[in-house]
Amino acid sequence: MKKLTLTYILLAIILHSGCKKLLDKDPVDKISIEDTFSDFEGARAALLGVYSAFYNTTYYNGKRSAYPDVIGGNIKYSKTGNVDLYDEYNLATTAAESDMNATYQELYGILNNINYIIEKVPVIADGTVATRNRLIAEATVLRALIHFDLVQLYAQPYGFTTDASHLGISINLEPFFVNATQIKRSTVKETYDAIIADLKSAAVMFPGTSVVYTVGSTANYANLNTVHALLARVYLSKGDWQNAYTAANAVISNRAYTLFSNENYVASWMVKNTTESIFEISAPNSFGGNSYGSYFDISTGNNYLQMATTDDLLNLYTSTDVRGRGSFYNQFTVNGNKFYFCKKYATSNALATGVKVIRLSEIYLIRAEAAAELGNNVQANADLNVIRRRGDTSAAPLNLTTKNELTEAILLERRKELNLEGFLLFDLGRRKKNIIRTDCTAITCNLNYPEAHYVLPIPEVSVLSNFRMIQNPSY
Repeated sequence: MKKLTLTYILLAIILHSGCKKLLDKDPVDKISIEDTFSDFEGARAALLGVYSAFYNTTYYNGKRSAYPDVIGGNIKYSKTGNVDLYDEYNLATTAAESDMNATYQELYGILNNINYIIEKVPVIADGTVATRNRLIAEATVLRALIHFDLVQLYAQPYGFTTDASHLGISINLEPFFVNATQIKRSTVKETYDAIIADLKSAAVMFPGTSVVYTVGSTANYANLNTVHALLARVYLSKGDWQNAYTAANAVISNRAYTLFSNENYVASWMVKNTTESIFEISAPNSFGGNSYGSYFDISTGNNYLQMATTDDLLNLYTSTDVRGRGSFYNQFTVNGNKFYFCKKYATSNALATGVKVIRLSEIYLIRAEAAAELGNNVQANADLNVIRRRGDTSAAPLNLTTKNELTEAILLERRKELNLEGFLLFDLGRRKKNIIRTDCTAITCNLNYPEAHYVLPIPEVSVLSNFRMIQNPSY
């Protein structure tokens, strides 16, 4: 892991928080950790800065959301110059120049900030036990989510080896100083164990806490439902079907969230903090930059437009599915060629809606897949049909009777429902499936599992600066 200086850590907190209290302190090169965490308001502002960092274009407001769909086959390009993730699309990524290198560095920087919050908040003099515990619980959930994103991006899936003993990531559970011992990569099993331990710890801590943020929606901040939803996602990736089912069932049974109707589905993507959003990264107030939706922006004269939807994905929808060509994708002509651009996210400025990180429809599909693996075909079919027929009311209910039929249908529905949300490559990897891209102009379009390029390289600078760091094979 690249060493992070104290100045960088504090600068990241300040730049992302937008809190006057922090900005009124000493110049950045004189600010101390003790000063930042001298009171509860400072700690509260620091965690708000962490939430804001999740909206960076290197993370959910861009690369993290797009990359798995670029590689998996849901995204192609409408132009070939000045584009993000194009080397990745061509499966020509290098450790020195990958567009995802910035994501790696960004995530470890955020982790360091989170670790300061978890370390310093318990000894803050003011605030209450209930509010301090709430900050720690929320920070712990965010730490688990970042570690999970890192292990999916930079390590092979859990089932790559029978005991998950292959290389995972560097687990960062405490502040990392310049002169600290360099951290080696843990195994994938150890990484998942750390993620699950954090989520279970947060689950125990949340009850009895007091909400510390009143601005925005509850969906913008981690809570107990977020914990169960993330556990469901992690257990699914691990292939722990019983625990995936239990966690997903806890979220659905809670009835805190509701699915949009077929009629309201398309419009829901232009709305912030919807009834389906379990966790949504809020766009900052008066946001004026490019959002993830800008990749698919069809406005006249926009130079940011670059990503279009593949026919591979579009051809999966029936003509009566609201998620298909008819209503959910705008047709646009670029250099005489017709492309379809997804309307899942607004483009920029005041229209930006935030990024929906966890939605209820995903949880239904997790419960369906886990139920199929557990032999509960009735539940698996029921959950699958809920999502299928929400998208296409003309679809006949399925009543599949074998595990293979069910899991294949569920994976297909995940691709149709969760497209462009950052899942496809990870679904292919965990199910040990080949990458097959037909509507593709890349240098290399297909990969047969297992293959080194199912994962990203560790950034070259991180390997060179840490003698204990081992690079991924073939990079």
